[in-house]
This record gives sequence, C-alpha cells and structure tokens, in this order.
Amino acid sequence: MRVKLYVFFVFVVTYSPVLAQLNVNFPPARMVFQRNQGGNANVFVTGTYTGNQITHIEARLNPRAGEPGNAVGWTTIASNLTTGVFGGFLTSPGGRFDLEVRGMNNADQQVGNAVTIEKVGVGEVFLIVGHSNAAAAAGAMTGAASDLVNSIDPNPNQALRDLYLQTGSASNLPDLQPTHLCQTCGIAPMVDVPWFWSKLGDSLVKALNVPILFYSAAFGGSNMGYFYKAAYDIPFTHGFIRYNIRMPYVNIRNTMSKYAPRTGLRAILSAHGINDGDTTGAGFYFRSQKVVEKSRNEANYQDLAWLVATACYNNGVRQEITDAQNALINDDPNIFRGANLNAIGNEGRYDGLHFNELGQVMAAGLWRDAILDPAENVLANAKPFMATAPPLPPPPLPVTLVSFDAKRSVNGFHELEWVTTSETNNDYFEIQKSTDARIFNTIGNVKGAGDSKETNHYHFTDEAPGLQTTYYRLNQVDYDGTATLSRIVSVRNGNAAPDPAVYPNPSQHLIEVATNDGSAVVGLKVLDLNGNTLLEKRDSDEVDVSALNRGEYIVEFKTGAGAVVRKKITKL
Repeated sequence: MRVKLYVFFVFVVTYSPVLAQLNVNFPPARMVFQRNQGGNANVFVTGTYTGNQITHIEARLNPRAGEPGNAVGWTTIASNLTTGVFGGFLTSPGGRFDLEVRGMNNADQQVGNAVTIEKVGVGEVFLIVGHSNAAAAAGAMTGAASDLVNSIDPNPNQALRDLYLQTGSASNLPDLQPTHLCQTCGIAPMVDVPWFWSKLGDSLVKALNVPILFYSAAFGGSNMGYFYKAAYDIPFTHGFIRYNIRMPYVNIRNTMSKYAPRTGLRAILSAHGINDGDTTGAGFYFRSQKVVEKSRNEANYQDLAWLVATACYNNGVRQEITDAQNALINDDPNIFRGANLNAIGNEGRYDGLHFNELGQVMAAGLWRDAILDPAENVLANAKPFMATAPPLPPPPLPVTLVSFDAKRSVNGFHELEWVTTSETNNDYFEIQKSTDARIFNTIGNVKGAGDSKETNHYHFTDEAPGLQTTYYRLNQVDYDGTATLSRIVSVRNGNAAPDPAVYPNPSQHLIEVATNDGSAVVGLKVLDLNGNTLLEKRDSDEVDVSALNRGEYIVEFKTGAGAVVRKKITKL
C-alpha cells in the first residue's frame, strides 16, 4: 500500500505599524533669529511626519559646549496633528543651540527618532547699505575668527550668482542657509567678500555674547541717488549699475522679501555720502529720506530702524552732507546715529577716500561703538523687524519613488519599471500614457504594497505602444483616493523622429526636454519673453521652474545635430 504524505505549511503573517518618521524643514542649521527689545525671539519650527502614532510635536534647545545660551526644555510646539505637517515655535533668549525635535504619542512617549538641527541661534541681524567702502575696496581681508558670525554666501554657485547679477530676481539668490563668514565668503544678496564686517561681527560677538548674521546690499560705485532712483523706478544711466533690473535698491527689496521675514532684522546700517557729490545737503537728505520711506513701506513696517553713518570724507569732510546726515538722525525717531566714518583720516585711506587695512579696522570699531553707544542705546530703542512663521511644507509624499524608467524591448513592447523605498497607505499605481505629454489616458493598474519600508520593484508592459514617441507617468493612489503624479518618461518608437518635446507643459515644478534624435540635451535655458536668461542647466535634460512667477516663458536647448530649439511653456 502506498501512503501519500501531505505536508501543510502554515505561514504566520504579522503586521506591525509603519515606523513613524519625522522631518524638520525649517529652520536650517546656523539660523539666527533676531531678538526683540526684551532679548528674546520665537524659534519657529516646521516639518512633516508619517505614521498615525504621532499626536504632538515637542522641541527643545540644548546649549552648545563653549557657546552662549541657557537651555530651553521640552516644549509642545504642535498638537492635534492630522495632516502630516506641523508648525510651531518655542521662545528663547540670546545664544546658540542645537535644536532637537521629536514626535510624541497620546501616552507622552517619544515615537521614532528625534531630529537635531545644529547651531540655531538667537542674536542680532543687520543689513548693510553703502558704496565701495561698505562693499570692498582694496587690501587684505580676513574671515571672522568667531564661528558665531554668519552670512548667506552667494559665491559657491557661480552660475546662480551670474543669473542674479543679470536679472536682479530674488529667485536667483541662494536659499536661506547661513554659513560662517569666512575669508572667501560673501554676504548676500550683493557682496562677494567679507570686507571689514567680519571684524565687526567678531567684536559684537565678544560684547553681546550672541550670534550675528549679516546681509549686504552695498554696491561699489553707487550713491544714495542711484538707490533712490532705482527704488522709485526713475530711469538713469550708469557704466555698470543696471537700472533695468532696479539695481542697486533691488538688493534691499530682495533682502526684506526673501530673507528678513524668516530671520528678522535689527537695523539697516547705511554708509553713503562720499559719492553723493552730484547733489546738495538738502538733496542728500531728500534721497535718503525717500529710500528709508520706500524700505519701510515695502516691508510693511514703519518702525524699520536705520543707522546712518556720518560718512563723506574724501580728502576732507563736506560739511553740508554731514549736516544732512545729522538732520536725518535728529528728525526721525527710528533713525539712529551710525559710525562716525569721517573720523577716519588719510592714514586709514589709501587714496584719501577708500579704506586701507588700518581703515578697515577703524571702520569696524566705529560701527561697533555706534551699535553699543549707551547714548543711542540701539539694542533697547530700535524696534526690530521680527521674524514671522514660515509657511508650512507640503504634506509628505505617501510613496518615495526613487526611479521610474521606460524602454523599448526587442519585440517592440514598452517596458516600464519603477522602484519605491517607502510606502504609506499605497493602494495602487495607475499607468497613464500620452502621445503629446499633455493629454494622458489610463492603460492599466498595478497593486501597491500598502505600508512598507522595504525596497519594492514594479513592472508594467505596454503591448500596444503605437508608432509615435510615447510618454508615460504614474498616478499613485492612496486607500482614501488621494492621488500623486510622478515625473514623465518617454520612449521613442521605431524610426519615429518627432519634434523635440518639452513636458509637462503647463508645469508647476520640474520640466524635462527631449531631442528628436535621442542625443543629449545641450545648454538648457529658461528665458523670459524678452530673451533674458533666468535659469540655465548646461548638462541636463531637466530644470526646476518652481521659483519662477506664473506666466509664459521660453525653453531653449540644442539637439545633437546642433539645431537650436525654442518652445514656449506656461508656468502654473
């Protein structure tokens, strides 16, 4: 008798909740928040989280070894969370800290790992205005000795720097990512060297025991007249100052719109007068008053403080300009006495006008004296422009899509492959197809992994690709019906030679281009309708247009055959 043995395998499947993840979008490392008149600032924090265990967010500030500051303990900054994003703040006196943020559950237990942002400070923030004596003249320069002296350095991305100087657009300024004011570092938005401001920063850190952050709108060769005309759109001609992009005033405007709302600002440090020889004392007073007025109106803050230097020495002092500067200080309660730069004689100037190395040291000391002068008491009396809460980030993507590719197989089918590294509530993927990268139709579905922290590989075959170049995208759909679109990929069919393509169009974020011969894209640019270059990628087939305003633009690139292609796009 034959006996059949049946072996039964019992698979035990266990399910565990998706590990919660926390991400802090703001502030960046080395951030400096401006103190209020009481010496405190709100340290704003925003971020995202995944997983349904997190019900509230806590943050604390840990003092750094050898640096100023007293600890701020765990503080609830956001509660009743439901959307995957959070925002809040904790209040701190001056100092520099490591910011620690964690997610908590209903039982007040930490969920997942905490996130640490290093070197977050509460201190003093200044914007510099002036001509070459405020930007750079000649002589050796040094970076700040103290790591607590910071700027936004415009130098690392030279292509972006060049675009800013061509366009004056805030979208071409570096992001708010402070760095130490080093010897080779500049001071955004305009200046590319530390000049003597590193020395001033060191002396203020020593006196105040808080971090310092500088911005600079100083422009060599300018005067208060050019700032005034650019501010009010009054045309002028100059050998290198471009009125058409509203230089030099646009640097004040961009600082107050892009950076200062996030950091706050104690005051604007103004050092004009030497180059204003084309006007009278009354003319200088008018120009200065109108620039101050414009800056306050655009900032929507009428108490915006200015420190005006007495500065008009050029082999001697021009008294009517000094009198005008004194009148500005006396007439406006929110204009304070700046550095007495007229005290620097020819021994501190290599040509009777511009500071030499001794003049740099003297200028830094005079600005320090002005800021700390007990008679003016700037730190108590100047009402700072305070930081406001940043916008919340978008909700975290339910699926982390690390690759999505399509290719033509030997049998003529199109093979689509994509890889994810994390999925939350992912029901399925819709595969969408188009012949023009504008109108898409769904041609199939692939089941998602639901909740996963593993790497998942997916595949789909289009057995009827057609005769033209075909475009594909994924529409990822959650269990609750929420959907997210992927980037677009393309496959060229047979011997088809379609027109070069730009897609998606319209676009809100990333656009891609494809040549008609399969060759690499050369010299990808985004132009305004006047032909000015706004964005440029030299060896890439994609460019991020997120920073551009809504409207129409021109995308320009070359094919492998050298033909120049121009396509109009719409930015949403």
